[in-house]
Amino acid sequence: MTRLRRRWRRDQGPLVNVALRDNWYQASSYWPSSFALVTTVAEDGRTNVAPYQLSVPFEVIGGRSILLISRPNSNTARNITRTGICALNYVEFDRRHLAQVVKLGYPGQTTDEKMRDNPYTLSESPTPGRALDGARFPHLLEEAFQVYECTWDVDQPVRDDGHPPEYFVLRIESILLRQRWADDLANGSTRMPRMPITFGFRGGSQFWFAEMKKPFWVSTPTDRGPKEEAILYEANRIDPDVQFTREACQALTGIPRPFVKVALKGIVKKAKEDGIAVVDVEFVQKVNAER
Repeated sequence: MTRLRRRWRRDQGPLVNVALRDNWYQASSYWPSSFALVTTVAEDGRTNVAPYQLSVPFEVIGGRSILLISRPNSNTARNITRTGICALNYVEFDRRHLAQVVKLGYPGQTTDEKMRDNPYTLSESPTPGRALDGARFPHLLEEAFQVYECTWDVDQPVRDDGHPPEYFVLRIESILLRQRWADDLANGSTRMPRMPITFGFRGGSQFWFAEMKKPFWVSTPTDRGPKEEAILYEANRIDPDVQFTREACQALTGIPRPFVKVALKGIVKKAKEDGIAVVDVEFVQKVNAER
């Protein structure tokens, strides 16, 4: 194995410094990622659609937010600054639409100009109240398998230098999933959505995409770190209204691994029935005694 690694490094040459250019993630390196199609409301009330590679999770524990980086003079930035609202739509791979996706991201277009090339179907949000206020809440993409409905958190600026904002911390108000993917997520299915991947704008005239192959999984180690760590991680993802203490998870380490999630869901169900928000050792013992 060591010999193979040495040959791989030798075939590619040594590590060398490259110039740190603007848009460094594309111009000075390789950074493949998924992208969001961000919908916002323009001044004339129309929904604007724009693709964004630079949209990444920001707060993941306690808070729920995503960081969106945009040109200050873009339609998306202006619309979020004015309304404080947007939605991030995620679609599965469809090569027929990628040329139009690139056109939707071309700078300098008005909403009217760019929406002529929109290949997607606009639909109202199913979230109560959002469909009634078309002046603030944008339409969603009917083809999206996942949508983050967001509000701009103006109290948490990443940079405030007096210029128009380009870094938006977006508070996630709701996550919408198609029923199939919501069920798979809840039941622990190994299926994953076939998301497109982009390498971004390269070479001055090309926008690069890649098709994701079939995902595969690798087992997490069971002989490293505290045994309760994996249980704690899994337990506190089931329901945001019911959280487990570390001590409670320590008491559950004797459960065979294939049955851990089922047991945790049973405890969460019982906790909600009893009005319990924090599952501690005493509550775990109580549930075990009742069983």
